Amino acid sequence: MKNVFGIIFANYTGQGFGELLSKRTVASLPLGGRYRLVDFPMSNMVNSGITTVGIIMPSYYRSLIDHVGSGKEWNLDRKIGGLFILPGTVYGGHNTKEIIMLSDILENRRYLQRREQEKYALIVSASKVYNMDYRPMITEHIASGRSVTFANYKTKDGEYKPLNCMVINRDLLINIVDSYASFPHLDLVDLLQQEIPAGDIGAYDFEGYVKSVDSLHDYIDASFDLLNKDVHFELFRSERTIFTKIQDEAPTNYGEKASVKLAMISAGCDIGGKVENSILFRNVVVEEGAKVRNCILMQHTTIKAGAVLENAVMDKYCTVGKDVKLRGTYENPIVIGKNMEI
Repeated sequence: MKNVFGIIFANYTGQGFGELLSKRTVASLPLGGRYRLVDFPMSNMVNSGITTVGIIMPSYYRSLIDHVGSGKEWNLDRKIGGLFILPGTVYGGHNTKEIIMLSDILENRRYLQRREQEKYALIVSASKVYNMDYRPMITEHIASGRSVTFANYKTKDGEYKPLNCMVINRDLLINIVDSYASFPHLDLVDLLQQEIPAGDIGAYDFEGYVKSVDSLHDYIDASFDLLNKDVHFELFRSERTIFTKIQDEAPTNYGEKASVKLAMISAGCDIGGKVENSILFRNVVVEEGAKVRNCILMQHTTIKAGAVLENAVMDKYCTVGKDVKLRGTYENPIVIGKNMEI
């Protein structure tokens, strides 16, 4: 894969996530106790042998920059190739639709131009959860001699949908960008489908688990899917590790009266109460007598004694006071932003 470089589109803010995206993009949404959505495409690329990866940043880039850093955890802190932080451009302040805007490619034409040794670009979005080896798709694309190959995935209904993943010849990408430089608002995928003959466009079907995170309910479903044994072991397989930022913490402490059922609990937590069907990130405290059910609790959240929390998503550094009862439903979950005390 030495002749392939990667581009990850993280310039997508989404809609309907409430406070979860007030200061971050979809790509930096925390998932599964310790990961972020961007970890999946980055790890997929690295596990596929791609060592040059550029991430096109959103307007809210601080949390994403803080997470990926120099790319050390993904072995992308290297002299040749490595991780490139690329500026993104959006109209109206935020890109609320998951499209690959031509303006983002134009802004980073120099990144394309400097990839003289690589003949192919692998372009993916950062809003889908899956573990995929890109090598068969890339090999098939090169062997076919086509200009571009799009990946699709199979839904539960048996329908194939775009994975927002493509392999495209680098020279063609540069030519398209230059030819349509006066129309930066165009969607690159639509443009390619219009300009390239159908016989020159390939399709690759991915049969593994894929969850598209386009709404709050998608995010909740993706989180709770991780409690499914089959999904968990498909995503977090030993031969294709999903890498993430390392944060060393002490093991979780379970009190004498702690009760845990079907939950994913990260290191550094202190569990004294009851936790059921929930995802707990690092350093979450559930005091004795508290009850947590069907919840996603991010880092440094504290649930005081006697509190009851159901069907809620709580961002970092939140506190639910003693004996407070908050009950949402699956259709109308409670979403609480950072640093809130209730």
